[in-house]
Amino acid sequence: MRKYPGNVTKHVKTGQPEPTNLMGADIVYLLSSFHTREMNTDQWLTSDVALHAIAELCVSADSPQLNAKSLMRLRKSYTVEQTQLIAQQVKLRNQAATRFTLANEMLFTDRSLQQATDSGIAAFKAGLIEKIAPQARHVTDLCCGMGGDLQALAARFNVTGVDLNPEICAIAKHNASLCIAKEKETTVETTSADASQLALDTDWVHIDPDRRSDGQRHTEIESLAPGLDFLNHLTSLVGVSIQGLSIKLAPASSIPETWRPQCELIWIQSRNECRQQLALFAKDRISPNTRTAIDVDSRGNTKWEFSIADDQVIESGNLPFNGTVQRYLYEPMPAILAAQMAPAWAVFHNMKYIHSSVAYFTSDNAIEAPGGTCYEILQDLPFNLKQIRQYLKQQDIGRLEIKKRGINETPEQIRKLLKPKGEHEATLIIAGNPRTKKHTRVYVAQRVKKSI
Repeated sequence: MRKYPGNVTKHVKTGQPEPTNLMGADIVYLLSSFHTREMNTDQWLTSDVALHAIAELCVSADSPQLNAKSLMRLRKSYTVEQTQLIAQQVKLRNQAATRFTLANEMLFTDRSLQQATDSGIAAFKAGLIEKIAPQARHVTDLCCGMGGDLQALAARFNVTGVDLNPEICAIAKHNASLCIAKEKETTVETTSADASQLALDTDWVHIDPDRRSDGQRHTEIESLAPGLDFLNHLTSLVGVSIQGLSIKLAPASSIPETWRPQCELIWIQSRNECRQQLALFAKDRISPNTRTAIDVDSRGNTKWEFSIADDQVIESGNLPFNGTVQRYLYEPMPAILAAQMAPAWAVFHNMKYIHSSVAYFTSDNAIEAPGGTCYEILQDLPFNLKQIRQYLKQQDIGRLEIKKRGINETPEQIRKLLKPKGEHEATLIIAGNPRTKKHTRVYVAQRVKKSI
């Protein structure tokens, strides 16, 4: 008798497996060996054998980074490549846990996880399509990646995901299939193809153009793949052969002027960062020439929103500034800033700039201002580390949140220099003034809890 990986015993003369002593690991080994001969990488990764192994390790692993002992145990049943794939999925599922409600059942690649839409944002976007186009039954997701958006769409519509990479298509189909709406009997299909060459037969198109097709991250529309010509072609189909179109863009992207009369722009914030910009095209139920900043939670519910027409955008230089801080300081949220609405937001809430071109605002009254955080000023100091350190020591402040604008130093660098120690907490707000000769000011403050 001889022992083989997975404790499979073979007869010395015949070389055939003995029909006894086969445990669970042995069966997995035989199955995985069989599947390896029949499947390519993406097929094996989405097989029951692989999914079972990944799920088992996610439950039993002490850490997302598998140790040598765990890897050696895997190698008894799987090839080197399969072991690497399993270990990678365990790590990526852990990384995705804060972004996807079904992370412990999903599949990822490093790049696709970085670029994917969070489940909360995806749910919000899918809900928008349902609201704007209530008759829509089918949505095509072009450049679908690992299926972040496709997953939320599959909960409401029949969907087709399209991506150039066949491995990514297989992963997207698996992920989206987790959310199929059984009561609606929705379906999930994926196809590996060039999105710009595909004949579209659908009610709505969602597209996430690749911003890193050359390995560098771009925000310019002209650098996307598929490019501007194809995006313009899609906009021309709205109201003709499709009911609507949603284009996922970087928060800093500037759309062509020809799009503005046709679309509504939404900057979407989640987990305290502006994650993406969405250009919505439809013949009805949208507000062209309008921009909205919005914050959504992990379920896709709106926490706050602020909208203005494009002609209400105010340049920072046209907003009056106070020169000094009053009793309250306001910081606009990231989506407000990304949408270039901070000055208009401040005017709407009767605030003034503290300094020109630095997006901190002030007023004498505590204002309930959705889209911003309100702080009550405790002390106004010059940007002098010795003075700041003395004040923090006097007030026994050790738990310190540091925010800054208009200076080069990072909050981490400043914290190391201040070395705060104490029982109380506060926020240190540093307002630089790069466009004037006025000195940088430091405001020690407390958050006003009732502000959003």
